[in-house]
Amino acid sequence: MRTIYLLLVSLLLAVPGFSQERSFTVATLNCYWFFNGEEGKGSIDKPRSTIEYSTKAGHLIGLLPREAPLFVGFQEIGGGEDLAALAKSATARYGRKYQTLFVHGKDTSTGQNVGAILDTSSGFGVYGKPSRVSDLERELSKHLDVRLTNAVTAMDICVVHLRRPIGDDGVEKQRNQCRALLRWAMRHLASDPKANLVIMGDFNEGHPVGSDKQALVVLFQAKPPLVDALATLSGRISTHTDGKAYDRILVSDAIAKGLNGLKLDRVVIRTHRHGKGEERRSYTDHYPVAAIF
Repeated sequence: MRTIYLLLVSLLLAVPGFSQERSFTVATLNCYWFFNGEEGKGSIDKPRSTIEYSTKAGHLIGLLPREAPLFVGFQEIGGGEDLAALAKSATARYGRKYQTLFVHGKDTSTGQNVGAILDTSSGFGVYGKPSRVSDLERELSKHLDVRLTNAVTAMDICVVHLRRPIGDDGVEKQRNQCRALLRWAMRHLASDPKANLVIMGDFNEGHPVGSDKQALVVLFQAKPPLVDALATLSGRISTHTDGKAYDRILVSDAIAKGLNGLKLDRVVIRTHRHGKGEERRSYTDHYPVAAIF
């Protein structure tokens, strides 16, 4: 039986769609109040007309990598309608059909949500349904949990938007959110230390990449640890027009080392010049972050 199994795996890997040499991209982008007129709590920076709305959908997708990404996590969207507009724009740009992945969150302050899109021609599919999970439900009003699978591997992705560390208890609440993400990761790693995990999004982490003052440090100290993809870069690292690195892609130790069918190859921050002043309303003040596996 073992001989037959190894033969089948070899045959699968010989197929172009399942080759271990094939690379793909996952990305994250904060969309800066990409809401239709009915969603969210009143921000003057929301699109104000149908034309502004469709234009911004095109601009946001235009900031993403040139090659079609497998998966994109979005923050600061209003609801499923906004995610559908982004998927439509991505399909038009890349010539591929994108599936929307969304579960309404519980942010009562801004009405903001997170969501994602998936290239349905990639060979990956969604196992079960996108969901919110008990490990995160209390602390994270904005999160989305998705398991992607193909014929040879699986990957669990959590898209998040953490709170800003402001107010009397803001710092501690943000740290509690990171501890909740640690519980989410440890639940997966306890049953499989080589699990392929990705946590992506806007962490509102104001401390520099690599700083021991980051709220995210608790995730890097786990055993096995999660790894900040941005830590593979050198020099000054910024994902926002104000120079901070709020947006991150964290991967499990297995992906960092290539232990279980996926390996982090590199990470790219796609900077742009449209995130300040009035122009920000039709783009975003965040930069897309893309990880290539």
